[in-house]
Amino acid sequence: MDEDAWDRPAARPQSLEGLLHLVGPLIEVAALPRAQTPVRHLVVFDPLDRPAGRGDLLVAVGVDPHTPAAEDLLRTAGAAQVAGVVLREAHDGGRKQALRAVAEQAGTALLFRTAWVDWPRLVTALRAAAATGAVPGDANVALGDLGGLARLIAVRMQAAVTIEDPDSRVLAHYAESADLDPIRIRTVTLGQVPEERQRAMTEDGFFKELWSTDRVLHRRADGDVPERLVVSVQAGGERLGSIWVAALSGRTLQDVPAEALQVAAQLAAAHLLHHRSRHHGRSELLTEAARAVLDGRGSGTLLARHSGMPADGHCAVLAVGVAGPLDDDLRVRLERHAGWHPAGPGRSSLLLPAEHGVLILLAGLAPDLPTAELQVADFGRRLATDLSTRLKTRALAGLGPVQARLDHASRSRESAELALSGLLFGRTELGCATVDQVADAVALRHIVETLRDLPLPVRTSVSRLVAHAEQKNDRAPLDALRAYLDHSRELGRAADTLGVARTTFANRFHNKVLKISGLDVDNPDARLLAHLQLRLLDHDDPTAP
Repeated sequence: MDEDAWDRPAARPQSLEGLLHLVGPLIEVAALPRAQTPVRHLVVFDPLDRPAGRGDLLVAVGVDPHTPAAEDLLRTAGAAQVAGVVLREAHDGGRKQALRAVAEQAGTALLFRTAWVDWPRLVTALRAAAATGAVPGDANVALGDLGGLARLIAVRMQAAVTIEDPDSRVLAHYAESADLDPIRIRTVTLGQVPEERQRAMTEDGFFKELWSTDRVLHRRADGDVPERLVVSVQAGGERLGSIWVAALSGRTLQDVPAEALQVAAQLAAAHLLHHRSRHHGRSELLTEAARAVLDGRGSGTLLARHSGMPADGHCAVLAVGVAGPLDDDLRVRLERHAGWHPAGPGRSSLLLPAEHGVLILLAGLAPDLPTAELQVADFGRRLATDLSTRLKTRALAGLGPVQARLDHASRSRESAELALSGLLFGRTELGCATVDQVADAVALRHIVETLRDLPLPVRTSVSRLVAHAEQKNDRAPLDALRAYLDHSRELGRAADTLGVARTTFANRFHNKVLKISGLDVDNPDARLLAHLQLRLLDHDDPTAP
């Protein structure tokens, strides 16, 4: 990073080689005949749109590399002096070689999207890389060396510096003085901004302001929280991170050149994009290897190679979810807090998003089976309790049985998800459980799900109550029957559950519920059918009482 870069950031367009260096693992380079050609525009190719132009990088989302259309596009791109063409991955080596020959003859770059990245993520990364422009070099800070970058900024500004990702996780920090304020010490120690500080900055609108501008913001001191200067790092509309500056002992933020911090943010964009592309690349490879193992189609040895987990040690899977609806916001918070929870037993763990929440793979557990099982149960209890507190809703953890090696982790995953389904369906106070502990609930859920689409030739007592609720907008009779059956036909306990006077409830039950439904409460078969149909209603409507 040249010294004069602090005063006037480079405005030169990004070269194709420079752009590819930023997005690294997202792209497979097949042909690069003109590496230094400038990339002036990122264009998602549409044959009905404007013709490709000089310096365009064409992202050919709809072009199949195995068809003649791919070759035609490469020849057209070469004639128009297009910088390069990005195609979806081609699994046939012979086809790749044929396209490479066409691209080299046409004089345009041929790039393939790697198998593990989707088009939206790739387009976002390419757009950000093109927007960074050519980056001034510095022998002391290699591209992606965030620790070196933090040190360079801190020395230039004579302040303490923290570089964070968009989720407030610390990527790098530097301060030449050990006399730091408690908030900074805690942030660096935790590796992330404390949760209460994140919540406060979200609620007072600070984060919203931060990501809506490229200006340097001044966050004033508040109680025991010292003042800060902060600037967002963005490129091509993509949030890459932020730089936070704190004054060192004996100095104030008035001594910190805010303009230089704004320039630093522009220069940091390439470093953060380079770091993120490679971090995401490693993360995606690890995630794919783990998901393949948990699906029963992958290699434990390959996962061990990517993760450092022991392939032959005891392992187990936990399936974690929440009681009630799981909307997008709650899903994000669940994944985040589960990832922040103190590490589980054993040598390592992995977290993967799943349909009902997250899956957690624990590996390297104790070599003797009883101890390993106790480790998993203890971790599940602590995790469910901690998540319930943080999410302010009941978190549940299904515990899979301990397996002897990673290759068998899919068996643990299957049992863990069954256990979670039992916890979600059953009426139990357990926060975590094995499948054996909730076997009846698992079986009942299976029966109810089988009954859902089963057509019945007659109207039942519950179907009459449902029709009444729809016509009269009155769910009270349904709720009353549910409470009555749930409490073993004890009218008094059912009334107390609903907060209704016992005499009033008894009169309504006999004169309204039984009259509408026609239920023979003395017939065990009728009660069983009503129970099942009510549980089916609960299953289809998680908000029902």
